[in-house]
Amino acid sequence: MNRRIASALLAGALLTASAALPAVASAQVATDPAAAPAGTWTLDKRHASLTLKVTHFGTSHYTFRFAQGAIDGSYAYDPAKPLDSKVSITIDATKVDTGLPDFDKEIGTDAKFFNGTQYPKITFVSTKVEPGKLTGDLTFRGVTKPVTLDVKYNGYAKTPFGSQIMGFSATGKIKRSDFGFTHLVPMVSDDVDLAIEVEFNPKK
Repeated sequence: MNRRIASALLAGALLTASAALPAVASAQVATDPAAAPAGTWTLDKRHASLTLKVTHFGTSHYTFRFAQGAIDGSYAYDPAKPLDSKVSITIDATKVDTGLPDFDKEIGTDAKFFNGTQYPKITFVSTKVEPGKLTGDLTFRGVTKPVTLDVKYNGYAKTPFGSQIMGFSATGKIKRSDFGFTHLVPMVSDDVDLAIEVEFNPKK
């Protein structure tokens, strides 16, 4: 009986506490690009991810990512001319995140892999923006090649906390051999699938 009373009192306390919490309105997302204000938008490093996937000896689709904070970037935006936007992204090649620190260092810095010791930055600079497509020059391991990404504009929002966000999702594919990264091809696939989730805020 005492256990039942205690459980009832705990449930009542939780309900009371929940009722006392201030209500937070959800952000209203506008999917019309014209709704976002003009200006320079900078990457929110807390809400940015680049995931890479390769086929590993034909047995699995091995997935890893860059560490949080490794990606930076910005673009100039005019809502009257969204297709004129210029996007610039920089990635710290040494900041790989596999979940295993020793492997992170090997992938990020070893000359057989990303060779971040010699080429510490990976860059992407857009050359063309089309509806649903973003083309640019990707420089990786000192080699520059054109890459086209499939992009979805997720929308613009003002959050209840006073911030403004523009969000995008993108996917793409590169051949690592195009950048001189041939170690273990074809046992580990030449094709690398890219999955990108990013948010940008107005430059302060």
